[in-house]
Amino acid sequence: MHSLIKLEIQKMNIVSLLLTFIYINAGIIGLFLLLGLDKDATAELLVNYESVFMLMEIFIVAAFVIYASVLLSHMIIEEFRDKTISVLFMYPINRTKLLVAKVLIVSIVTFFFIIFSHILVFSSFAFINSMVHYISDPLTLEMLTERALRIFLIALSSAGMALIPLFFGMRKYSVPATITSSILIIAVIFSSIDSTTNLYSFIAIPIFLGIIGFLIAYLVITKSVKADL
Repeated sequence: MHSLIKLEIQKMNIVSLLLTFIYINAGIIGLFLLLGLDKDATAELLVNYESVFMLMEIFIVAAFVIYASVLLSHMIIEEFRDKTISVLFMYPINRTKLLVAKVLIVSIVTFFFIIFSHILVFSSFAFINSMVHYISDPLTLEMLTERALRIFLIALSSAGMALIPLFFGMRKYSVPATITSSILIIAVIFSSIDSTTNLYSFIAIPIFLGIIGFLIAYLVITKSVKADL
């Protein structure tokens, strides 16, 4: 399994992957800067650290779950659609392990990108806040500890949730269906219940969706290895 994961990573454009990470985070930091320029937006959205954490979570999870669907499309959907996966299946490689390796890479990338993005974006916001004072409340160790635990759970859950689009994409090996479904999932889970709460605020929901995502990946892999390509 380790060798298969290493092989799949070698096939990826690591520079492009890292540039995407940088661009997404630069965009999110830019959004916070734009919000800071608008007094009304600042008064409504940057009122305390909890609201900032929620905004960060929305931007970061949305960006990388959608990006995960792009990776799934490139690494799995396109290979099935173009039948290039059948060439790999001709080699003495366990089909299940090959597909698991691909799925694991997408999940691992999603997991770590979400964690590192939270660190990078919040560090940037904290630095900016120290100069312009959007938020005057003190940032306590307890707040950071609670947030760190939530970020870990959110990242792990998102690593599974990001696999849900496989269900839609693998039906007709459709890249548009894969990416569109990820956008719809994000739109639903981040739909507002009120001004400070969305569905993703309840930790049980992302955990449940993460489990569903891993289950879907298992079912898709099981079905795909038996398919006559």
